[in-house]
Amino acid sequence: MRSKRINGKIFGVLFAVCGMTLLLTSSVLAAGGAWVDEVWNMVVFEKASFPGSNFDPYFEKLGRIRNDLIEDNHLSVKTETNQFLKMLADRAYGIHDVAADEIYNFALQVRPMEEPISLATSELGIASEQPMSVPDHTINTPYEGGSKCKDGGCDYWEDNVFDPGAS
Repeated sequence: MRSKRINGKIFGVLFAVCGMTLLLTSSVLAAGGAWVDEVWNMVVFEKASFPGSNFDPYFEKLGRIRNDLIEDNHLSVKTETNQFLKMLADRAYGIHDVAADEIYNFALQVRPMEEPISLATSELGIASEQPMSVPDHTINTPYEGGSKCKDGGCDYWEDNVFDPGAS
């Protein structure tokens, strides 16, 4: 009888721990955009501290970032966030210097780290442009002012090619 009670308590504790773990991790995963709310609250605080400054454009920009996070548009979130930080750095719209510095430093601390975009997993489309190299369509020579290379390219193993950088 006593072992059933102990097993029941162990099962109850295990169930409670698993439940708490699930609740905590789900709130962390769901809070991907919570950093915007934290920055929003910081702007509200600074607006109360410096009532003479115009914070409306900053609220508009944070609203756009929040909407882009909801729509899962990472490229736009990155662009809007960079514009928001530039506005703060430039003290745009007459914002007070101290308020701009405080919000800027806070935003840098709470925003998530940028993840590199893998070219292998990206799809082609309007929102996924990637830089690429384009041939310059010029005739290459083995050295400046030298003779033109053959159709297959320059053969640097030939003895008649002068390469000023070689020893």
